[in-house]
Amino acid sequence: MKNLLLKEFKLCFSVVNYIFLLFAVMVLIPNYPCYVSFLYLVLNCFLLFKNTDLNKDLQYSLILPIKKSDIVKARCFSIGLYEIIFILLSIPFAILNIKLFPWGNNAGIIPNFAFYGFVLIMISVCHYIFFTIYYKKAEKHDKAFFITLLFYIILFFIFEFPVWMVYSGNLQELNFLVKSDFISLLKQLPILIFGIIFYILGWILTYKVSAKRFDKVNL
Repeated sequence: MKNLLLKEFKLCFSVVNYIFLLFAVMVLIPNYPCYVSFLYLVLNCFLLFKNTDLNKDLQYSLILPIKKSDIVKARCFSIGLYEIIFILLSIPFAILNIKLFPWGNNAGIIPNFAFYGFVLIMISVCHYIFFTIYYKKAEKHDKAFFITLLFYIILFFIFEFPVWMVYSGNLQELNFLVKSDFISLLKQLPILIFGIIFYILGWILTYKVSAKRFDKVNL
């Protein structure tokens, strides 16, 4: 698995994929939808699969003395690690955002515990959709991307809607979602914990379903 991961990061990830890590800084932009920064994780997944398809990486991997499920596992681990690095890179800028702009974010949620919990749920759903569609036939990354993008947009509205309602003067019982004080962060902590658990279980499910589908593909 170590060698497969090295192959992923050295041969499959392009310069553009690594440049996308810089977009973690976008959570620092004032009065800007924080979720837009993490949209690049969806785009990263698409570009990675597109690049490896063009370079016949799948065909190359199939001639290696490994199981087909190992190919899927390596891709899951590589993208999962990339996502975690992206999230960790964004955290200092999220803290800086809260310090520099204590009045909040007029465009939506601020980068607090609740935000990161929702982000983990969003990207978990997105990589499950992308992987399971792609590995059903080991093709059609364009179709997988557009369906995944649609779900990201839907989830964006679902998670931002209660925040917008709070800003409009409604749902004041959810006012803690748009704050970063100690009490509000404590109330948000269950969302973050749920997001972390959802993310871990999401990758396990993504791998199992994708590997099972890919095993049936005859290339």
